[in-house]
Amino acid sequence: MSKNSVFSGQPIFGQIVSLMDKAKVDTPANSHGRDRYCKRFDTFEHLITMLYGVVSGATPNYALA
Repeated sequence: MSKNSVFSGQPIFGQIVSLMDKAKVDTPANSHGRDRYCKRFDTFEHLITMLYGVVSGATPNYALA
């Protein structure tokens, strides 16, 4: 029995991210100067990372702290 390795469609997380408007996140962040000293990891990327953690069900591992 062979499995189909062709992925059709877009992952659910990609669909969620595509619904968000980057300008609506960047405008308030820029007006408050949130990304003034950021070179690579801006506010929108932080939002995407936090959203992925929630969607994937990530839990903190306090044993490592």
